[in-house]
Amino acid sequence: MEYFVKRGDQRFGPYSLSDLQQYVQSGNLAVEDVAQSEGMTDWVPLSQVLGNIPVTVILTGGTTAAAAAQPQLVPLPPNLHWSIVLILGILTRQLFNLIWALVQGNWARKLSGDNKPLVLVAMYPAGMVAGILTMILYRDAAALGGLFIIGGAIVYLFGVFSIKAAMEEYYTSTENIGLSMSGVMTFFFSTVYIQYHINSIARWKKTGVLS
Repeated sequence: MEYFVKRGDQRFGPYSLSDLQQYVQSGNLAVEDVAQSEGMTDWVPLSQVLGNIPVTVILTGGTTAAAAAQPQLVPLPPNLHWSIVLILGILTRQLFNLIWALVQGNWARKLSGDNKPLVLVAMYPAGMVAGILTMILYRDAAALGGLFIIGGAIVYLFGVFSIKAAMEEYYTSTENIGLSMSGVMTFFFSTVYIQYHINSIARWKKTGVLS
């Protein structure tokens, strides 16, 4: 039997009973959080679901620890609707998308525990600044400035795919919803497509329905 867990207006799961025990042991869930299975009509405290199952394991040597440490649940970034991200990107000539990519990259950094997504997407604005300054300060090096901008754009795409990879890894393991994202859509729509999936995940956390 699998359970969903609710904390405030956030919803997590589904988890098996052993998963719930391990999350409580590691401190990621509290016994005061509420849970519900498919056969239950009401939300009940985790303490009631776990019953007499011990939530603390005493290891040899007298130390107390989780039986299997679980990573912290990572909250979603701002749940701005993907259509707003698209419109603002058009109105600002993609400037907003560059800023929003940094927000998504920072979130992906928390999902994966790796700075790579954030660093890579930051290379595009950095490349643009370096390229424009090179063109202004060194008139004869305009081609070099263009290379900075193109190089930043290419690295940015690698960063977007790093965000995609971090999302798929996290949402097929820690919070398993079997997330699978299109590489083609990621390439052409980058932050807008990623935000579409963030909207879907936020909806799942509230309703339990992934759409």
